[in-house]
Amino acid sequence: MKDVDLRTLELEDREHFYKELGLFNVGKSHDKVRNVYNINNNKKPNPNRYIVLETYDSIKKALENHIRFDYFIVCPELAVTSEAVKVVNGINDLTKEGYIVSKKTYESVLDKNSHFGVLAVVKFPAVNLDKVKLREDMRIVILDGLEVQGNIGTIIRTADGADVDLVILTNKRIRITHPKFIRASMGTVLNVPIAIAEMDDVMDWLNRNDFTVYLTDTRAEMSYTDPSYIGRTAIVAGSEKYGIMKAWYDVKNVELIKLPMLGKGDSLNVGVATSIMIYEVLRKQY
Repeated sequence: MKDVDLRTLELEDREHFYKELGLFNVGKSHDKVRNVYNINNNKKPNPNRYIVLETYDSIKKALENHIRFDYFIVCPELAVTSEAVKVVNGINDLTKEGYIVSKKTYESVLDKNSHFGVLAVVKFPAVNLDKVKLREDMRIVILDGLEVQGNIGTIIRTADGADVDLVILTNKRIRITHPKFIRASMGTVLNVPIAIAEMDDVMDWLNRNDFTVYLTDTRAEMSYTDPSYIGRTAIVAGSEKYGIMKAWYDVKNVELIKLPMLGKGDSLNVGVATSIMIYEVLRKQY
C-alpha cells in the first residue's frame, strides 16, 4: 500500500484507514496493552526478553534487520505521518496482529514524550556465543558489569558506527528490555549482534578462538596507539564503580594499554574510553 500522510484526515477517517489494514480497537485493559506496560515497567517476569519499540528509527531498524515482530499497536490520533504509515505497512506484512488504541490508552503505557503513535513488541535479538561466525580480523567488545544504561547504549551505538562484529554482556547489571536502554542506543541494539553470557564461558571462548584481549589500565606502559590490533581483537570495559575485574588479567593473550590523562583527572567515562578504543582498532585494521 502506498505511504500516505493522514494529517489532513479527521480522526474517524484515520481509524477507518487503519481498520482497513485489519487492525481493531482495544482498550487499556486488553492483555496486549497491559503487556506493554508490564514490559516497560518490569512488572512481570519477561523470560523471552520482549522489548517495546516506540520510535520510527527503532522500528525501521527492526524491519531492516528482519527482527520477528510479535504484535503492534497504533494510535490514530498520533500515527499521522507518512513514516508512521510506512512502518505500519511493513509490520503488517509480517504479522497480522495489530491493534488500535486511543491517545489516552497509548500514553498510559508509554513515556509521555513518545509521540510517534506506533509501538511494536519484538523479542530482543540476543545471539548464542557458540553460533557466532568467526573471522580473522574480528573486533568485539565485552561489557563486564556495567550499570549505567546510557553508557552501554553509547558503546553499542559506537560499536554500530565502527562495524564491530559482536558485543558481549557479562555480569549483566541492567535490564536489557528497559526502554531507556533501547533509547540510549538509538535503536542500534537491533543492528549489532549482542550476546549475554557468563564471564567464565566468555573467557574460555576467547582463549579457544585466539583472541588478543585489551584492557585499559593506568599502570600500563603501552599506549593505546601502540598495538597493531592485527587478528582477533577483544576490548574489555569494566564496571563504572570498580573497573575491570582481576580475573580478566589472567586471560590468555592479554595486553594492558593506557589512554593519556594529561589533566588532573585519572580516568575517562567508560563510554568515552571504550569508544576511543573501538575507533583506534578500526583505524589500525583499516
